[in-house]
Amino acid sequence: MDWGDSIAWTAFGLIGQTAFFSRFLLQWIVSERSKMSVVPKAFWYLSLIGSAALLTYAIHREEPIFALGQSVGSIVYVRNLVLIHRQREADASSGPG
Repeated sequence: MDWGDSIAWTAFGLIGQTAFFSRFLLQWIVSERSKMSVVPKAFWYLSLIGSAALLTYAIHREEPIFALGQSVGSIVYVRNLVLIHRQREADASSGPG
């Protein structure tokens, strides 16, 4: 592996970790503004993006435990987005009052 490749992969991993961390920051800010615990839809998208990037990085680094943890989490993030989408469709089809 050459030096440039290593720097690129490290940068990619850091971007993934930044996306993954930013979901907590987002959730905290939204909750503080709402004065209650809120998990915005963007939390799940950031979780999925960060997890996918970290999974890719873990596979590249050949770290199976890290890869397993990220792949299992992705299932939860996708499922939550599906549930949110279904609820919004149900709400839209029921119409106002």
